[in-house]
Amino acid sequence: MLKTKNILWALCLPFFLAACNGNSEADAERDRAVADYRTFVTEFEQDSLSEVELRALHQSNEDDSRWETEKANLQEMYDEKREVIETNLEELDENQRAEVEELDQRYNNAMQQREQQYADASRRYTLRQELLGLEIKDDDMSDVTAENIAGVFDRFVSTMAGNTAQYEARDWNLIEGWWSSLNSRYRSLENQLPAAVKNDIQQAQNRYREMREEANIGNV
Repeated sequence: MLKTKNILWALCLPFFLAACNGNSEADAERDRAVADYRTFVTEFEQDSLSEVELRALHQSNEDDSRWETEKANLQEMYDEKREVIETNLEELDENQRAEVEELDQRYNNAMQQREQQYADASRRYTLRQELLGLEIKDDDMSDVTAENIAGVFDRFVSTMAGNTAQYEARDWNLIEGWWSSLNSRYRSLENQLPAAVKNDIQQAQNRYREMREEANIGNV
């Protein structure tokens, strides 16, 4: 009888081990799917666009399409990770399902923040270019020279004149900063400028102060 039991056990053992191995592999696959998704979301949260990347997007003649392309690439990577999760969804335990839901929300939040970051940068660069008429290569005023500074001042206040009612508080914060930088650049070039150019710049400065007062801008 004992011999028979041993024989039966010997026959069943390979199937038992195979079943255990199968379960282990399935468990490992599910764990790996959740871990990969977790890594993807975490890296996306941390991968904020740098100013250089934002500037490159804006300098493109098709900056909107470039952003849409980047967003589509991100969505494709997300879909790949999420598809693996969906394949194993029924087998996930309660904790894993809860984590997946949290990761979904974190990804959506990160995408919204990325879109807002791009929108804010696009608005900032567009406004700067409208006011200064300079390419967005750097944040300094090195492209303002003794030869073009009068035109830059005139463009700045002329552009403002038709748009002051549309500017929000955040726009005024930017405008004040650029105006301060432009005036600092003027002081560094002042000794190179003829009297007529200085007079034109002083008129532009007066116009700026008037528009600022009309817009009731305090210390924004």
